[in-house]
Amino acid sequence: MLKKCLMVPLMLVLFFVAGCNGVTEDLVKIKPDDVITMDNLDNYMFRNDVQYVDLRNYDARFRTGFIYSFEIIPFFDYLDYRVFNRNDTYKFNPDQIISEAELEYLFDRDKAIFLYADGCIRSGYVKDVLNYLGYERVYILGGFFEYSGDYLKVGDGDYSIGNTFYSKYVDSNTDYTYFVYGTFDMGRKINTIRFDILDQNNDSIRSLNYDTSMDYNDQLTIFENFIISDIVTMTELYNSLIDINNNDYNEIPGLTWEVDEGIIQLIYGLKP
Repeated sequence: MLKKCLMVPLMLVLFFVAGCNGVTEDLVKIKPDDVITMDNLDNYMFRNDVQYVDLRNYDARFRTGFIYSFEIIPFFDYLDYRVFNRNDTYKFNPDQIISEAELEYLFDRDKAIFLYADGCIRSGYVKDVLNYLGYERVYILGGFFEYSGDYLKVGDGDYSIGNTFYSKYVDSNTDYTYFVYGTFDMGRKINTIRFDILDQNNDSIRSLNYDTSMDYNDQLTIFENFIISDIVTMTELYNSLIDINNNDYNEIPGLTWEVDEGIIQLIYGLKP
C-alpha cells in the first residue's frame, strides 16, 4: 500500500517534467522559407532557438519604445564602419565586410535570427551580409511601428536602463552633436563604449574619407579600446579626462586626436 502511495506523486512529477520538456520538443523548427512578420511575431516569441535583434540606435529604442526580449545591436552606432563599410549604400558587396569574426560573435549561427528596425532597409542589408556568410535562417520582420502585439513597450525618453548607458550632447558653439553609448559590468566598470560625432551637416566624422588628414574612426576606436582596457567607472573616466596631463590618457599609443570638450561633457552627464 505504501509503495502505491509513493508511486502516485512520483508519476505526477514525471508527468509534469515530461509536459514541460514537451513544450520545447513540440516546437516546430523554423525553416528558411517560413514567412515571419510583425503580424505573426507573437507566435514565435521567447524561443531558445531564436536570436531577437533590434537594429535601431539606443535613442530610438528608449524614446519610441521597443519589443520586449529583443537585444539591441545598433546598425549605425555599432555595425557601420566597424563590421562592414557600406560606402553609404545599402546594396551589399562582400568587399564591404570588415570583420567576419565580429559578425560571427554578434549573430548566433545556430539560431534563427529575427531582425527589425524603423523600416526594412537596415534589416535587409544585414540579412544579405549574413546570408553571404552562410546563415540560412534570417528573417526581416518589418518596421517597429508595424508591431501591435502583446510585447510592445512604450518609450519614455530615458536613455539608460540596467547596465546600458546612452548620452547626447550638443555643442552650441560648433553645432556638433556628440553621442556615446555602451554597457557596464556588475561593478559599474565600462564594458563597451562607442562614440560618434555629427557635424553641422549631420555627417558622422567616423564616415569613410570624412577628413583625409585624419582617420577619425580609427582614432575613436583606439580611444574606446583604451577606455575598455583601463577598466574604469564613468566617474573614474571623467576624472582622468579633466586631469588628462597627469595620467595615462595623456599618451595613449597611436592616438593623435585630442579628446575635446564635447566628449568630456558626454561623460559628465553619465557619471553618478
